[in-house]
Amino acid sequence: MKKIKFLLGILAIISAAIAIACVLRSDYALLAHPKGIMAHSELSLIKTNIALMLIIIVPTFIWLLFTVWKYRANNSKGKYRPEHSHGTLKEVLLWIVPSIIVIPMSIITWNATHELDPYQPLKSEIKPLTIQVVALDWKWLFIYPEQDIAAVNVVQFPERTPIRFELSADGSPMNSFWIPELSGQIYSMTGMVTQLHIMADAPGVYSGRAAEINGKGFADMTFVAKSSSQTDFDDWIAEVKRSPLQLTAPIYNELAKPSENNPAALYSHVEKDLFNHIVRKY
Repeated sequence: MKKIKFLLGILAIISAAIAIACVLRSDYALLAHPKGIMAHSELSLIKTNIALMLIIIVPTFIWLLFTVWKYRANNSKGKYRPEHSHGTLKEVLLWIVPSIIVIPMSIITWNATHELDPYQPLKSEIKPLTIQVVALDWKWLFIYPEQDIAAVNVVQFPERTPIRFELSADGSPMNSFWIPELSGQIYSMTGMVTQLHIMADAPGVYSGRAAEINGKGFADMTFVAKSSSQTDFDDWIAEVKRSPLQLTAPIYNELAKPSENNPAALYSHVEKDLFNHIVRKY
């Protein structure tokens, strides 16, 4: 009976490990499948820190299982010594070993924090593309100031081109912009402008979403982020230019009203300096 329980425990551990591996290999595990320079670096940092933590965690759990087994109720060889003291050397080792792991983790994380600063422009010979983002209730507005176009719940940009997002909000006091396969999340808040720099490795279609709970429409506050060739991007710009919709101030005021499950929309013209007006009104 004891052997059966032991084997069942080992089987449960192996099954859990296989399940985790399968989940991470799935396309739904977006963080495990980075498609941009920022996301690659962030995943590398996560893996490094997990590996360093496992140096402490694995031996700790092995020792825990050994202790539970040794001092089980029916083991007469496990002596109960409530007054036992570890001693100075063991106490020092108890603190030194974790510190040896924490120190390199701190250094690695400190350096990575500066290297992955979302405000820091990405190095490239290609001119960056600026896209202004406004988080609304419950939809995303993307404004291309240089192209004089806008889109709702869809954003497109060329591959291997630095993208400079300028983010703000109009409505909910706080939102969080996130394209898991391309970057970490960044907050977008009313009356403020935050920045995020990304660059996609290759053409692809990615899922974007709000990462901050912000009301009843939160679950459906998603958008499509598409990376394409420069030629396809230029064709898309031309397509948007042919749209009969124009984002004038009255149209924007209607768009800014709370609504759910908004379909994608394209605007061939944007009211001059609209993004700055949205920020300044707060």
